[in-house]
Amino acid sequence: MKNALIINGGNNTTNRDQIGEFDYIVAVDSGAEHAYKLFLKPDLIIGDLDSISTKTYDRVTKDKIEILEYKKDKDYTDFEIALNHVINLKIKDITVIGGEYGDIDHLFGALLAITKLHTDQNILWLHSEQKILFPKSESIGIGIKTKFSVLPFTNLKNLNISGAKWNLENENIEFGRTKTLRNVARNEKINISVSEGKFCLIINS
Repeated sequence: MKNALIINGGNNTTNRDQIGEFDYIVAVDSGAEHAYKLFLKPDLIIGDLDSISTKTYDRVTKDKIEILEYKKDKDYTDFEIALNHVINLKIKDITVIGGEYGDIDHLFGALLAITKLHTDQNILWLHSEQKILFPKSESIGIGIKTKFSVLPFTNLKNLNISGAKWNLENENIEFGRTKTLRNVARNEKINISVSEGKFCLIINS
């Protein structure tokens, strides 16, 4: 399977025309309701099922969709379990929708889960008017004049940025530093690389 879509619970402002076709679709708990609203049939429902409606659960059962149910008292969030499941399938292109405007701990929890599990995948979270990208390649097409930020989750060693208004060459960025926020693409593609460390791009649509 080349790509996968993870549909998280919580608020979801993503429209059907914003996403393409996927080889594998995972709905996280009440994310199943978002899936049906987008005319998508999940391949798997995963989670503790504490927020899915009875009506949606009955439809999932009728459609004979696979369900992986977990206990409510557990050490991992439903989203982290779902993401880990998809990554273990060796899928390298992963899109996430849903999980917008919820409790702040859910937002940070999802970001930290992606940071922890991300290795060589391209993980894109469509979040309202913004995109949160954990890239797998150095050359990234975001569009000319597009605003973006590099958000470090660790210390970044030898950060290089080119194709932007403010380029960097082999610069070390400490975790928590804000120097890499609010940049602008000068070209259709920007190039970003580090020799060590984890980061994501916040891209303004």
